[in-house]
Amino acid sequence: MALNMPTAPSEAAVLLSDDRSSLLFPALGLPISIRGVSFRNRIVQAPMCAMYANADGSATRQNVEYYRTRAAGQAGLIIVEITFTDDAGSRAFHAQLGAHDDRMIPGLTDISEAVRAEGAVAGLQLGHCGAQRVVSEPPALAPSAIAWAPGKRVPIELTREEIARIVQDHSDATRRAVQAGFQLLELHAAHGYLVNTFLSPATNQRTDEYGGSFENRLRFPREVIAAMRAELGPKRLLCARLNGDDLLPGGLTIAEYCKIAPALVEAGLDLIHVSAGTYRVMEKRIPPMYLAGETFAAYAGPIRRAAKVPTIASGTIHDPAEANRLIADDEADFVSLARPLFADPALPNKLLQNRPGDVLPCIRCNTCLAREQAGGRGYCAVNPKTGREYERVTPASSVKTIAVIGAGPAGIQSALSASERGHEVVLWERENRIGGQVRLASALPFKHTLPRLLDYYETALERAGVVVRCGESARADTIDADVIVHAVGPTWDTLGALTREAEIPVVGAGDALLHLDEIGGRILIVGAGLAGAELAWALSLRGRQVFLMERDSDFDEDVNLIAKLVLSRELEKCGVHVHFSTQFMGARGDMATVLHDEIPRELQVDAMISTVRRPVPLQAGGRPGVLRLVVGESRGTRGLLDATYSGYRAASAV
Repeated sequence: MALNMPTAPSEAAVLLSDDRSSLLFPALGLPISIRGVSFRNRIVQAPMCAMYANADGSATRQNVEYYRTRAAGQAGLIIVEITFTDDAGSRAFHAQLGAHDDRMIPGLTDISEAVRAEGAVAGLQLGHCGAQRVVSEPPALAPSAIAWAPGKRVPIELTREEIARIVQDHSDATRRAVQAGFQLLELHAAHGYLVNTFLSPATNQRTDEYGGSFENRLRFPREVIAAMRAELGPKRLLCARLNGDDLLPGGLTIAEYCKIAPALVEAGLDLIHVSAGTYRVMEKRIPPMYLAGETFAAYAGPIRRAAKVPTIASGTIHDPAEANRLIADDEADFVSLARPLFADPALPNKLLQNRPGDVLPCIRCNTCLAREQAGGRGYCAVNPKTGREYERVTPASSVKTIAVIGAGPAGIQSALSASERGHEVVLWERENRIGGQVRLASALPFKHTLPRLLDYYETALERAGVVVRCGESARADTIDADVIVHAVGPTWDTLGALTREAEIPVVGAGDALLHLDEIGGRILIVGAGLAGAELAWALSLRGRQVFLMERDSDFDEDVNLIAKLVLSRELEKCGVHVHFSTQFMGARGDMATVLHDEIPRELQVDAMISTVRRPVPLQAGGRPGVLRLVVGESRGTRGLLDATYSGYRAASAV
């Protein structure tokens, strides 16, 4: 097969000599053509599962407008999320798109047409989940009967006939994608999904022609690629998502993948989308804010040189300067972004217009992906419009004066969304800086991403023309406004009667965040939600002896799957004593009494922190006829997702 490198050697270096000296990220904006398919720039919307499909896998208006918006944001290539290929085990998630039946073609056509109408190349990823099936119904299928992790269900080993059927299913799904108008198909051959497990001897222990030797382990992936290539024809591109390293003991490394990649190119690939890891290392594959967020970009260059086709670099490439360098240095031909474009679909446009400060940053809280893994639809904690693009923001029928009391995330979102609709907004904050609990949490040493969000909020409010009045306490009965939005954060309960006889400091989590260095000795934290777990980690890093107690059998529900993986490990590493199914009964003097398995136990402690929070009572008063709205924790909800969404909804109602 002919090599499918860019149209000229070192094209990025050549074109950078053009008049691009005023651009901050010139390489990202370079056009490129591969076998007649032209891309307007090097930024790729990665195939991130959004979970907006119908139960049968058909596309919804929610799918269409979600992808239309990301194409309108000026990404060069949109790769639609992993799409299942059959009804016999390929489906991984509850609300996943399907290409398993001709009835899916109309909805897929709507998506591809929406993407192409906005000037992006329309791509679709096909994939079989293999053993890593999130939905509980059978079957889970794999090359060998090996569970993807200890304690997970053991998959059924595929027969030769079933393998042939899966190859045909990929061929049929490709035909449907071609009919739907997609210009690029991507085969998911990474992340521990079915094709990836055939490649690795750790997961493929077959003794027939599909296992054993290097050539045999390549047989199934090559058959799938050849079948897809035959359906695509010469005018469409075929890509594969391929690991550069499995990041597992006994897994494949970059050395092996540099041998695998050319063999797959021979079978029909035009480009390779390089990633790493499997579900067993979810925290490395999709790192939360606690981790540094190392990218997988270093694997793209070796694969590019070995396979001699263009590559897409991926994996937490959240720094636009690094993304630009990868293209300029010929380490990759594209960079793919998943969570950053989930948070801000206009990110490509903003970067290419020298406006990086206008980008709404992904904070790597992983709310989006945790919802997907739990069977929900993916929504963004910092951008309430994500997944709701079909709800058009319209100008208000009449301009109102709106006073927002409280400049935490709920209040800030209320102010921004109300201003977007044309209202005149004043945002009141009793502290000297905006941010509320986000600003409090940003003091923790491992919350690396929150300062960027706070910076964004400050500049966004200024751009929106919102009047911000910090250091002032607002009263509803003295405010002259048409609408008052109550966005006051919680009050932290110090457990009243249970701690009345305590002779040690008892503080709420909010006060603890403000005075971390002043809380010493042995500390009992009541409540293993996100606030409690993070405080326990932060205090243990300061050398404190920490006891974290939770009445339920696990971390509270605001600790998502990926955060839990990291927090559990770090708390154990730091020596935090975590006690689940344990009830706080009270404190007297410096002794705290807890109950576990109906057996009381006393702990000598030097301080206590309560993570119990309660809504602040609404202020009375206000002039007659004023509309009063309540958002965020004033409503009794908690978490950043609920805060921003409630603020957005309130503004939409005015």
